[in-house]
Amino acid sequence: MLNIINHIDNEINSLKGSNYELRIKLNLLKKIALFLSQNTIQGKIDKIVPIIEMNTGYSEYRIINDCESDNKELWIEYIYEDNRIRLYPGDLLVKMK
Repeated sequence: MLNIINHIDNEINSLKGSNYELRIKLNLLKKIALFLSQNTIQGKIDKIVPIIEMNTGYSEYRIINDCESDNKELWIEYIYEDNRIRLYPGDLLVKMK
């Protein structure tokens, strides 16, 4: 995995300020590679879901555990590493099978 991360770093450095979109994609690949190198992954990727703009004004999206109930008063917000997760248009979710 270190070879992959080093290769991505070399590609990023070779851009020298050009091709901003490719730089963003390579940085995403690097972060994914770092995550995979430090974590155990179960299953396989089902799909990658983009969070799109819904034209509701400034909005953030939250991950909610519905506690197997349709009663919204019983729902609790997902917390990871002592932080509530806020999603915004442009963010990506990776769904696993």
